[in-house]
Amino acid sequence: MNANELADAMEIRASIRRQATSRKSVQEGANDRLADQLDQAATMLRQQQAEIEALKANIVAIEKNMDYWADKSAKTLSIGEIHAVWAAGKYYELDKDGQVDVINFTEFAYAILRKAQEK
Repeated sequence: MNANELADAMEIRASIRRQATSRKSVQEGANDRLADQLDQAATMLRQQQAEIEALKANIVAIEKNMDYWADKSAKTLSIGEIHAVWAAGKYYELDKDGQVDVINFTEFAYAILRKAQEK
């Protein structure tokens, strides 16, 4: 029995309790607390089952994405190639003494990635 089947059974049992004319709550037209709790539990089971299914779908999607990236061969650059990327672009500013003052790491990183993708 899965969660949804159990929820169905709980709702049926709650319905039976509410329709039993021998029950005092039915005769008085009062709420049946146990039947209400059975309905609440059935609703919670269905919600949790839906959340579990959504999580399983996410795991499958993540695994497929991991498989996709695992199939890609790693492209690496040598130190010389990284230095060539650095020399080809203006990723830094010099201070008044000619020393590197500001480095734009983001643009440099993107340039390295582009160079690796060209391989």
